[in-house]
Amino acid sequence: MSRARSMLVRLGFALGLSLPAILVPAILLPAILVPALASAESGQGATLRVGTKEAPPFVERGADGQLHGPSLDLWQRIAGDLGASFELEERDLEGLFAGLEDGSLDVAVGALTITAERERRIDFTHPFFTTGLAIAVAQGPGEGWIDVFVTVFTASFLRLVLAFAALQLLFGLLMWLCERRRNPHFQGPAAEGLGAGIWWSVVTMATVGYGDKVPATAAGRVLAMTWMLVSLIVLTTLTASITTSLTLGGLEAQVSGPEDLGKLRVGAAVGTTGEVYLREMKLDYRSYADPRAGLRAIEAGEIEAFVHDEPILQVEIAGAFARTIELLPRTFQRQDYGFALPTGSSLREPINQSLVRRLGEEGGLDLLLAR
Repeated sequence: MSRARSMLVRLGFALGLSLPAILVPAILLPAILVPALASAESGQGATLRVGTKEAPPFVERGADGQLHGPSLDLWQRIAGDLGASFELEERDLEGLFAGLEDGSLDVAVGALTITAERERRIDFTHPFFTTGLAIAVAQGPGEGWIDVFVTVFTASFLRLVLAFAALQLLFGLLMWLCERRRNPHFQGPAAEGLGAGIWWSVVTMATVGYGDKVPATAAGRVLAMTWMLVSLIVLTTLTASITTSLTLGGLEAQVSGPEDLGKLRVGAAVGTTGEVYLREMKLDYRSYADPRAGLRAIEAGEIEAFVHDEPILQVEIAGAFARTIELLPRTFQRQDYGFALPTGSSLREPINQSLVRRLGEEGGLDLLLAR
């Protein structure tokens, strides 16, 4: 500033101005420029380009199609403190970080976790919310008879039962065709004889063997021995299917935290701290575009667990997945959310001052979420 004042004085003498005409502007120059520079650096009077990303409950789309939420409410209060207007621009997660790096964004607002990896690319304000990662899994079976019935009698199990019923009909028909001419147990009208054949196949498969209907021909006896062997396979398969359904239900109930993730097929949203955690733990995982896609993958059986921030999973599950997916009660890997800024941004200190004051006055973002 003194250099600018000196240049102004020299310019005045060069133009032949009087001493008062030179000194007055030189004295007033700091009073004019200093507040203007301070205002520009703090964002006052400027229009800031603010990026955001939908992340319920912090940023979510309302019925009017506009984005709302506690993070945006908090930012609006801070922008008011700065005397700055802003334009909101929706981007994906990587788009937010790229915009801060290339200068197309001044601030990013949402549920952005502060990590060392991200700090190497951009700056963050003080955290305004603390949470942790959580694990979403398919709802386990209950303990009542209805829950056991639902667990066992799945669509695949019912298809298996229908296939076995068709086998009984087939062997009953074949036995009737082999015995109907020489065996009085299978003679009579076609419906009666066929019914006798089906009865024989059912009692033979069940290993009851009343002995009221037995084959008399060589072909019938060979068919009977074949059906006995097939029946053993049928009953073993049915028993194994029921046992597997109940056992898998018990194993799902034993998944209690991150130490069990190595036993499961796991997923995470691309570019998130959940994905970073799975990568650092050297676990195999699948990446999905967003938490909703990951929860759908659990419903479809593609994965058995999905790792993401707890409050976001809570909202997603409570919405469309309340009957199919549950959230394990434990959290892990602390997550601090902050506003993101370009590296070296002059807005960081004014925002931090306003942030600390606002959180102190309003009791933190937890209260905003509760409203």
